[in-house]
Amino acid sequence: MTEKKLHNLYKLIAYFLIAVSLILILIPIDNLLVQDKFGIVLVMNIGFHMFYHLISIVPLKQLNWVKDNSTVQNLAFKGIMVMSYFIPIACVLASVIIITESFSNQEYYKLTVLLVFSGVILGAFKLNLKLKSWRKNALQQRV
Repeated sequence: MTEKKLHNLYKLIAYFLIAVSLILILIPIDNLLVQDKFGIVLVMNIGFHMFYHLISIVPLKQLNWVKDNSTVQNLAFKGIMVMSYFIPIACVLASVIIITESFSNQEYYKLTVLLVFSGVILGAFKLNLKLKSWRKNALQQRV
């Protein structure tokens, strides 16, 4: 997957998130006040965008602070690379747990958390792509 395809997927999910937010606000749901609905929508939207950008940017900035060509930089790179693989796996496992709890308790509005997880997963994929290009550039600079 290229970074452009990833960004297009991010935009598609963001539009879907807007539609889900409007539906969630407009459709009456048992035991939820309008303030609660707005809170869910706000957390869902901020969480999606914040996690996407933070996960894809912050680890690389930290990696650039480390001294070039050092053992610490290599360990940091490997640790961040492992993290970029672990995050999607953890999100999928958490999604399965949330889906089973939502259906067993019949609290379907809790499924909106899955949209936040999609931002986390996309951010981890973008981080992985950036790490691979960062490593390629670092190796080219050594030569």
